[in-house]
Amino acid sequence: MTILGWNCRSAGDHRTVQELDRLVHTHRPKFVFLCETRRNNVIVERLRWILGLKHCVAHHEPGKGGGLALFWDESIEVELNKIGDRIIDVIVHDMPKGIKWRCTFVYGEPRTHLGHLFWDLLRNMKPMLNIPWLMVGDFNEAMCQDENFSARKSGEKQMRDFRETLSFCNLHDLGFVGKPWTYDNKQLGARNVRVRLDRAVACQGWMDCFPDYHVQHLTSPRSDHCPLLISLFKKTNGKPTHRINRYDDHWEKEASLADHIEQTWAMYRKPTNLGDIATNLSGAMDSLQSWSKQTVSSVVERIEKLRKELNRTSTSRDIHS
Repeated sequence: MTILGWNCRSAGDHRTVQELDRLVHTHRPKFVFLCETRRNNVIVERLRWILGLKHCVAHHEPGKGGGLALFWDESIEVELNKIGDRIIDVIVHDMPKGIKWRCTFVYGEPRTHLGHLFWDLLRNMKPMLNIPWLMVGDFNEAMCQDENFSARKSGEKQMRDFRETLSFCNLHDLGFVGKPWTYDNKQLGARNVRVRLDRAVACQGWMDCFPDYHVQHLTSPRSDHCPLLISLFKKTNGKPTHRINRYDDHWEKEASLADHIEQTWAMYRKPTNLGDIATNLSGAMDSLQSWSKQTVSSVVERIEKLRKELNRTSTSRDIHS
């Protein structure tokens, strides 16, 4: 199971939606959490059809720039516990493991003078449920100066309040791989701000349930925040499980799709019953999968390779500058 969390800075921008679609199709998360959606609930909830995630809860108050949304796959049983401006708190019923655990998705208070209200909110949530607990999102605060790569340092009191809140809740940082910051305002010189604001934290009980957890900072050009990808299990190296072939609407962007379908269908005999139709459809889908690997997939792979190269170059240059 994987979880994608992202401060997307607007879920209504066309290119941002395209980027979100790419992230979901690449990493296949079971949960997608968005903050700063900046759109009303109706618009945000429509994204579930694009992302292929059936369920969604969203919260946005008119006139405010924030907004939260959580999407999840229909194979996951989720119970909504609490939703508001700053959090979406759910209980996940993990059938394969036979346990239930808690996941709180957060968007921290961006106004420093009101930060104490967010820390109080998290503290008050601790006694509610005594089950394994994971917390993911943009906390809008660093834990220490080592997470700040800017000329202007973070406030010591704010960082101390953050650390004390996590300690009170018995939550521990899960670490990460990737560039050391998650927020970059992309300004030049002394005005540039790079800091680790987005993270995943969990209690020891959750880490014991998922000892192979893995947190990655992804790269995206569509926001000043990095998406977070949290993997709960290691990828298996054994025999791959059977994957159902499905039609991908990305194929429709290729001009050769219609010709390929017509040529493929012409290869099969005219169906006379439902069995013949099923056989022809199965063969046509296998052919489309092969066609996709030679056309669509090659383009996607090249883009992904360039993204990784950009990430390596950016990280290496910025760390040594």
